[in-house]
Amino acid sequence: MNHFDEMTCLLYLDRQLDPQRARELMAHVSECSECRALLGALERESRWLRESLVEEDEAVPARLFEAPARAPAPWGWLITLGFGAAGAYTLWSGLVEPMRQQLNLVGFGGGNVLTMLLFQGAFWKGWDVMRSLIEFVAIISVGLVLLALLRRNWRRWTTVGVVLSAFACALALPPAAGAAEIHHEERTYTLPSGKTVNDDLVVAAQAVNVEGTVDGDLIVFSESVRVSGHVTGDVLAFCKDIHITGQVDGNLRLSVRDLVFEGQVGKNATIFVETAEFDSKSQIGRNLYLSGGLATLDGRVARDVMAFAGRTQLNGYVGGNFKLRGHHLTIGSSTEVHGKAMYRGNFNPQVDPGAKLASPLEVEIIHERPEYATPRYYWHQILSWGAGFLFGLVLLLLMPRFFTEVVHSGDRFGPSLGIGALVLIVTPIAAIIACITLVGLAVGIGTLLLYVIALYSAKCFVGAWLGEKILGVSAGTGPMIGRLALGLLLICIARNLPYLGPWIVSIVLTWGLGALAITLYRRMKLLQAATAAPAAV
Repeated sequence: MNHFDEMTCLLYLDRQLDPQRARELMAHVSECSECRALLGALERESRWLRESLVEEDEAVPARLFEAPARAPAPWGWLITLGFGAAGAYTLWSGLVEPMRQQLNLVGFGGGNVLTMLLFQGAFWKGWDVMRSLIEFVAIISVGLVLLALLRRNWRRWTTVGVVLSAFACALALPPAAGAAEIHHEERTYTLPSGKTVNDDLVVAAQAVNVEGTVDGDLIVFSESVRVSGHVTGDVLAFCKDIHITGQVDGNLRLSVRDLVFEGQVGKNATIFVETAEFDSKSQIGRNLYLSGGLATLDGRVARDVMAFAGRTQLNGYVGGNFKLRGHHLTIGSSTEVHGKAMYRGNFNPQVDPGAKLASPLEVEIIHERPEYATPRYYWHQILSWGAGFLFGLVLLLLMPRFFTEVVHSGDRFGPSLGIGALVLIVTPIAAIIACITLVGLAVGIGTLLLYVIALYSAKCFVGAWLGEKILGVSAGTGPMIGRLALGLLLICIARNLPYLGPWIVSIVLTWGLGALAITLYRRMKLLQAATAAPAAV
């Protein structure tokens, strides 16, 4: 059967088709369903078109002419940013800056002992075999990781050749030459009298006895140290007890438990000690900086003395100022202080009338109150809560789905605690081992930074979990913010409980860290599955 085309149907609807042809069309449409449907569709379209042409214009809604209303002030963000700024300022002014000033005063400035040990390699010069082994293992590990990453691109031999060539060049580099005499294999080391070491001397042994001359620095890691000879440079000691009767032309840097000093130091002495005894024959050419529990100062200090000690007995000569922060101070009859004498402590000092002080002793007695009885305590708690809330808010707004997944992973309390304890212990150990070698230094430092961030974020996840258990499961970012604030407030209160506070903090950190590790593991498994699916196809 022949059908009518669309143009003929349109002419029929517009009444422009001749009568004979129109009758044929009507007769055909009564029998053909396809042409009848076409004619009906064209008729509807024509009707809509006519109606649209005669339709009156719609009036513009009045709401479009209204002036836009000013958005309300984001008080939540303003308060959060205020907490963050106040917390940062308090952290810097109350902790970082005073600590930095005190470290500078006691001689730990830009070129301090820690910098020398970590970055100049003095500590590791004596561990050549162990260092070579660790470097070799690190290179092999990095090589395996790179091979695993490049396993999909084995056909790109240029990339593989460049990587392997770089490793070959790295292995061919000559080792750094050590400029010191190293002794670390002996159980007991002795430098006899009359013998001279014309270089720095680094010793790691159970017992060290230096009777000769060291024309350089003496660096000691030992249990017991005796120095009766002559050291032309500095003495750096990390040991249990040390007894010095010889002469040190440079500085004295000690971190020991017990000190007996009867010798001479040409420059400064910086000492961290539990008990220190300075004999009347001892002499320090410049300043003495002391931090310890019990100190007896009977010797001679040419310039200033600054001490932080629990109990101090002064019965010697001080050519400059004397400043002590501690609990007890006793000044004997043989004392001479040619500068200002200042004491700040918990008990009144005992001053012998025969003591020679250039000016009266300035005394400030500290009457300590319980920490919770001071406004500063509550201010710090508010800042701590605000800093945690600010950090959690940033995590929630940047990664809402991930944040929610970690919170829900906290429902598995047992696995979260177990995995969290494992991550809490193993991660810093692995990072420190990586930092030992130059190859893994960047990886180790980066891991430690991420570890600190994860520890701080753990309380945010646990706080949001507690908020959901109290207020119910939330849907959306807004309700989760309120639950985060409530949970962090509960954690802040619980950690200040006597006896239970440290345990609660430990559980919260371990729990949150485990939930984070479980979520990351799930994400990695899903990513591997999604990557493997196209490869399998």
